[in-house]
Amino acid sequence: MGSPAAEAGRYWHEGPQHRVQLSPFYITEKEITNAQYGQFLAATGHPAPPYWKDRTLNNPSQPVVGVTWHDAMAFAAWLSQISGHRYRLPTEAEWEAAARGGLVAQPFPWGSSPPEQDGRYLANFNPNPYDGDGFRYTAPVGSFPPNAYGLFDMAGNVAEWCGDWYEAEAYSKRRRFNPTGPAIGTERVLRGGSWFSRARELRCAARQSAPPDRTDGFIGFRLVRPISP
Repeated sequence: MGSPAAEAGRYWHEGPQHRVQLSPFYITEKEITNAQYGQFLAATGHPAPPYWKDRTLNNPSQPVVGVTWHDAMAFAAWLSQISGHRYRLPTEAEWEAAARGGLVAQPFPWGSSPPEQDGRYLANFNPNPYDGDGFRYTAPVGSFPPNAYGLFDMAGNVAEWCGDWYEAEAYSKRRRFNPTGPAIGTERVLRGGSWFSRARELRCAARQSAPPDRTDGFIGFRLVRPISP
């Protein structure tokens, strides 16, 4: 977990690089879509996010955006109730392990190559101009190749909420088995970069954060289902 000191585009709060051990888990192969979130809204009467009627962002196959951390947690609780399985947001460590797809010390979910190679794009981001990769805003989930675990959009499209509180001194005091971050904080972790991001934010170790009540057109989420012993 974390980035090596020599990794291009590295931010100071991505280290030190270290090993963690995680209990097994499932993670949704794609980001939660507008279609899936719409089922939750219809079933619960939960308030719709602010971009719900924005035609550039509300296609059923696009990832839902504008959700707060609390909204994502409410969706997870609802899904847990109707499915009989426990769903939650991934920890920061779980998210990074999933994004790496089994690769070690590689910057991106697909390896070391940049997200754009001779006009071939591996993620939805801001290559300047935004629509250089074919999409001005979010792309339908699964529009770009998956990583080696079969997971789509672990880089770009939308920045994804994690369960952890954010701390700038990232890993100095964390436990190495199922780390969960600090017990309190003011901002929650975001991972993965988005359609709004430049290439360096798409790296597996790149970290962002936002207050848990933040809404924006580049923030979404996916869920984890822990595997019982």
